[in-house]
Order: sequence, then structure tokens, then C-alpha cells
Amino acid sequence: MDAQNQPAPNADVVLSARSLRKEFRGFVAVGGVDLDIRRGSIHALIGPNGAGKTTVFNLLTKFLVPTSGKILLDGVEVTDEHPAALARLGLVRSFQISAVFPHLTVSENVAVALQRSALSPFKFWQGRSKFGNMAPHIDGLLAQVDLVDFRDRRAGDLSYGRKRALELATTLAADPKVMLLDEPTQGLGHEDVDRVTALIKQVAVGRTVVMVEHNMKMVAQIADRISVLRRGEIIAEGPYDEVSRNPEVIQSYLGSRTRAGEAKR
Repeated sequence: MDAQNQPAPNADVVLSARSLRKEFRGFVAVGGVDLDIRRGSIHALIGPNGAGKTTVFNLLTKFLVPTSGKILLDGVEVTDEHPAALARLGLVRSFQISAVFPHLTVSENVAVALQRSALSPFKFWQGRSKFGNMAPHIDGLLAQVDLVDFRDRRAGDLSYGRKRALELATTLAADPKVMLLDEPTQGLGHEDVDRVTALIKQVAVGRTVVMVEHNMKMVAQIADRISVLRRGEIIAEGPYDEVSRNPEVIQSYLGSRTRAGEAKR
């Protein structure tokens, strides 16, 4: 098909994968995944251990290089871009392990993220003298994640749940087109899970979020769309109520005794 006859990009889709494949020395971890992330949605990647969801996540953010296939951002192929270039284009990710600077204050962590996004990588740190100009922006970001009252607290002294909230603020500092969250509730207690779930729903307004997550109650509460992976392939996709009734999903992931809506209780 020549360029003139190719279909126009779907304006409702911000991030796509086409025939995405990853092999490790002959082992197929991801085999021909097609994925469309709708603009302004929360899209969850779920599946049992070893299903390939984290590999797909790392391929989308180019922390792994695909064996074959394509990745498109707003209809433009970005398969050959490096992670830093993707971040500058608006594809920004978090990690499972807390990634804050523990000896800096909460506001200083956000300031670093703002400077990193705005300036050359060779001179991203402008020192404390520049913080005053950033103060309204810093407080605005902290307000989005309910951390204004902790702005002068050392990040290392925060509870784990609030560290995750701070990570959300530093991710938002990059003004992402797509936020990719890797296991955002990993290691959290029940109260912190509820807090982080509410914050993600709050900051997702007007944004696109892709997340890998094991907590099915959380996924059921906030995900607009779910892709279920098994052995490196997507076996079901759709809203939670639809996916949770899929016999193949029940058998391979949720368990034969699971019933639709159970995760919402």
C-alpha cells in the first residue's frame, strides 16, 4: 500500500503497537501484540506472572528493543527512538521501585524534575536560587497529589504511599502526553493503595495513563479499558465487566471460581 492510500491515523488513539514481538535467545516473550491506547483513557495491562505485560511495558517505553514490530505515538512511528527522546515527546514512565531523591525535600524533588524537563541534560540543575521562580508550579503539582503540606519534608521520611504520590508529581512535571505507571500499588498497605488509586484517578483527568498492575480491585475501580496477556499474547481486551466474564480470562488468570464483579467488592 502506497503512502497516499494508507489509512489516516485514528485521532482517538495516542499510542499504538503493531505486531510487537520480543525474543530472548529464541524464547518468545511477546509474540505479535497489537495495542491501541485511547487518548484520555486509563488502560491497564494485566495477566499472570510471566504473561509478558512488563515486557510489553518496557517495549513501549523503549527500555527494551523490539525484535520486530512498530510503536507509534500520535500516528508517528517512534520504534527507533531512545527512552530519553520518547520522554521529550511526552511518553513518560514510572518504575516499580521508589525513585525519589531521599535527602532532598519534597519540593526539591519536584524542582529537579521540572528543571530536567525544561533544560539541556548537561545543565539541568540550576541550584536553589531558581526555586523561587518555580514555587507556584511546584505547589500546583504538589496540590494535584495532596502533598502541599509535606513540601518541606525530606522525601526519605515520607511513608511509602506518599513517596509513590511524589513520584506521580515528578512524572507530571514532565507534562506527559502519556503516563506509564509500572505497578503503582506494589508494596503498599491497604490505606495507601486506596490513596494512590484515588490520586491516579485524579491526575488522569484530561490525560492518558497506561499501567501494569496486579491489584484487580484497583484495576476494576479506575481502568477504562483492560488488555489481558497470556504467554506474550493479548487474549482479551475491553472494559473490566466484559473482560472479567471472558471464559479464557477466567481460566488462565482470574481463576475458575472468580465471578464477574468479585474484584469490586
